[in-house]
Amino acid sequence: MISRRVALFGAGGAALMLAGCQQEVPLDGTRPLLDVMDAVPEVSRMRAAIRRAGLDEMLSGPGPFTVFAPSNTVWNTLPQPVRDGNPDAIRAFIAHNRLLTSALEARREQGVRMITGTEVRLVGGTPQAPRLQVAREGQPQGGSASITRGNILASNGVLHVIDGVLLPSA
Repeated sequence: MISRRVALFGAGGAALMLAGCQQEVPLDGTRPLLDVMDAVPEVSRMRAAIRRAGLDEMLSGPGPFTVFAPSNTVWNTLPQPVRDGNPDAIRAFIAHNRLLTSALEARREQGVRMITGTEVRLVGGTPQAPRLQVAREGQPQGGSASITRGNILASNGVLHVIDGVLLPSA
């Protein structure tokens, strides 16, 4: 009986030791977007939706991509197709190119085209929290969001955490 307890405690201790050795993913542009998203807890629901959508392979590829990931705090305000991991709905939050906030500012007039063809424009905010809005035919129309945590670098792109629904209005 005692040897069984010792074995159980030994196994538990080994597991704790291994968990303590687990290294954090560096957010310095050396790891792919999916690894970076795993290391950013406030986008865990978006990361899970990307998995359900089957977009892991795409976002593991060379890119470059920019992902505008809604934070977990606004997740329940998103339309059901996004929460369910509908691939087309998830692609609406992804753009080709590596777009830091400075690049978004430089493209203020022309906007950014998402993979789905939706256009997103910088419409204000502050340098620390730029405000984006979906546009149609060059005019703001649709959901808006501020970047609450931007310029999270990945080897194949950049991640921006947003606080809103960055989708066209119906």
